[in-house]
Amino acid sequence: MMRRLAELDRIDARHGLGADPRQVPASAPGRHRRDALLAGLATLLVLAGFVMFDSSPVGTTTRGLLGLSPQPPYTVPLLDPGDGSYAFMQRQQGSKDPVTYDPCEVIEVAINPDGAPEDYRDLVETAVEHVSEPSGLRFEIVGDTDRRPGRPVSSAAGWPPVLVSWADEGEVPGLSGDVAGLGGSTAVREFGRTRYVTGTVTLDVDAFDVIPHQLRGEAAAQAIVDHEFGHLVGLDHVDDPGELMNADNLGRTTWGPGDLAGLSRLGRGRCG
Repeated sequence: MMRRLAELDRIDARHGLGADPRQVPASAPGRHRRDALLAGLATLLVLAGFVMFDSSPVGTTTRGLLGLSPQPPYTVPLLDPGDGSYAFMQRQQGSKDPVTYDPCEVIEVAINPDGAPEDYRDLVETAVEHVSEPSGLRFEIVGDTDRRPGRPVSSAAGWPPVLVSWADEGEVPGLSGDVAGLGGSTAVREFGRTRYVTGTVTLDVDAFDVIPHQLRGEAAAQAIVDHEFGHLVGLDHVDDPGELMNADNLGRTTWGPGDLAGLSRLGRGRCG
């Protein structure tokens, strides 16, 4: 009987059954299954890390397909520029894609009313509307501020809202000559991609003292603010006189076909 039991133990040990695990041969089927499981788990962890943290188009697309990537709350169609033209202030490194604001975040705007015309709030609200409609970007005017242009900004306490203000060339030399406004944004590079985080729109006090009182002056004043908000979200100057982003605008007061096409692309950046 004892010999028979010993023989059964030897058979079990040979096939990885009913024996002390410390005595299971490396080639036993149970060991193979365990090693395969551990290898599979390791592979899944690597793939999960790739999916969650890869900033390339492949990673972003994969997250979107799995429902793990936030999607912009508003989607606008890509507009055809037709015979018009547009240009971007910055493009992603090694890509034709423009640098944009995060379309899943609200762009906060604060206004310094010092030196501003009486209807300054209407001018800013209308510019926000004119940029938001074709781009899908969302803005929120958070109120007035005493911040002035030209002062450095940092993310130490969170990026500050976009600053809209009125100044003269003594305070902002870039407003010298016939320059009626300046606009642009601060860009940061994170995880291999660049995005805008805040910016400024600075308008010339002297120009806004005169322009609203000229023929079609109210429309011209609004066009200046719209133009600078175009720079703020990423549009650059073009040579085409049929576009509001023409560097030497001589009368156009609304977006041209190229302006609208460019804005529609600037609203289709990546979230996060």
